[in-house]
Amino acid sequence: MNPEPIAWPTRRLEDSARNVGPGEGKNRIVVIDDHKLLAESISLTLRQSGFDARNLPPETPDLVGNVRVLHPDLVLLDLYLFDGPDLSLRALAGFVAADIPVIIMTGSHDSRLHASCLKDGALGIFEKSAPIVSLIDTVHRALRGERIAKEATIRQLNQSLVKARAPFESLTFKEQEVFKAIMAGFAASRIARDQGVSILTVRTHIRNILVKLDVHSQLEAVSLARRERWFDDP
Repeated sequence: MNPEPIAWPTRRLEDSARNVGPGEGKNRIVVIDDHKLLAESISLTLRQSGFDARNLPPETPDLVGNVRVLHPDLVLLDLYLFDGPDLSLRALAGFVAADIPVIIMTGSHDSRLHASCLKDGALGIFEKSAPIVSLIDTVHRALRGERIAKEATIRQLNQSLVKARAPFESLTFKEQEVFKAIMAGFAASRIARDQGVSILTVRTHIRNILVKLDVHSQLEAVSLARRERWFDDP
């Protein structure tokens, strides 16, 4: 049987922040995962544990906007929607901006990506391989406002993030400017013209970039930069 579609009345922000006790209603939880069977299983388990849990398909138009209107007490968000983290990371940013608590669910062990999620405002990372009872406990702690990720774990993840950024930080200012132009799709001749330097200078910068990033092509360098989100920070 398919779960009930989300049909909650909208809430004011101050109403959703209020502590909901017995007899006053159930905590609302939105589950977003592109694996429908898993999402239904999680929602069912949460409902059996006393929560009002509903699924929201990740292909929903204006995903963030729909969740913001509902303003649930918690969102459980899969890290890899449709085989990549991009949609999930954009959704996370939107939820955090709306003061909606988020727990990231993942089967990935990419510590650098996990660190980025925590840095961007996720309450914690839940490994899908963990027992479902652990998820229930994690949800309870999140709704009580407790810290989900341990300090030691956060430090370890942050160290992974710093290490991942080290090759990019080793680039000079000029090399970073050239790299940004490469990521924008500009050829060496266009970069040389825009920056008022010789094409030989640009090619030297490109060669240095490839050596410092330990890659063999500009395409590989661009792929690495996007995966590590090197240019995401303002």
